[in-house]
Order: sequence, then structure tokens, then C-alpha cells
Amino acid sequence: MNLYITFSDRNKIKKCFLNLRKYMIISADEVVQSIGYEEDKLDDCSLFLVNEEIKRLIREGSVRRKLLAVVYSNPDMNDEAVRELIHYANSLHSINRVMLLVEKGQKEEYYELFEEVVFFPSVKKVHIIECQAVPATWATADKDPTEYLT
Repeated sequence: MNLYITFSDRNKIKKCFLNLRKYMIISADEVVQSIGYEEDKLDDCSLFLVNEEIKRLIREGSVRRKLLAVVYSNPDMNDEAVRELIHYANSLHSINRVMLLVEKGQKEEYYELFEEVVFFPSVKKVHIIECQAVPATWATADKDPTEYLT
């Protein structure tokens, strides 16, 4: 199973993809609300509890048989949070790859942390499919990434 990490919100994901019934979408904002906290009033203790709940959801979602992947959405992530999430996901045997799901040309400083980068489609409502690995050199090159897929 794959874990997709994105800075986009749940609505952006819903607008772009069709087959979301087969994907578990974890939104950090919704996790905070489900526990009963307010986003602007989180202290260290409540942040710890929210992070543990997110980890639990990722762990449980990654072993469900009917799901194809887990998508984690958090617009407020920083470099440390992304690194911790990748490290945690790599410790789970049920997660094969951790991928960044992002708009083309955005958040390029995070590309090197991920095995693969998946861009949101320019066409609305497409299926998330298994992606083919592409060399990371194209991420900053002026060439079209499809040229590398020959």
C-alpha cells in the first residue's frame, strides 16, 4: 500500500479524483475536530494526542484490505513534520512507498525527501493510478517529464 502526503485540503483531492472510495483520506483538520480540540488552541499535549491519532489512522488504514492507499492531507505541515511522517511510514511494513501529491511547480523543496512525486492532474476527475518511477532530475529541468517515460 502507498501513502500519499499532500499540502492540499480534502476538497482539492475530491475535485481531482474519481475513485476515492478505495482510498482513506486523513485530513489533519478533521482529526483535530474529531478529538474535540480547536486548531488555534493546541498546546504541546494536545498536539501529541493529535499526532498519535493520525499515526493510528495511518497504521489502521494501511492494513485494510479493501483500500488501495492512504492519503494524508495537512496544509500546515513543515519540514520536520514531513520528515517524521516519512520516517513513521517507513517503519510500517504495510506501507510500500511514501509519495508527495502536489501541484506541479509547488513545494519543490520537499521533492528530495520522497521516493516519488505525483502531480495533481490538470484534467478534473481522473483515477489515481499506480505511478511509474521517474528520475528526480526532471523535477527541476525545463523538459517535459513524459520525455523520460520512453
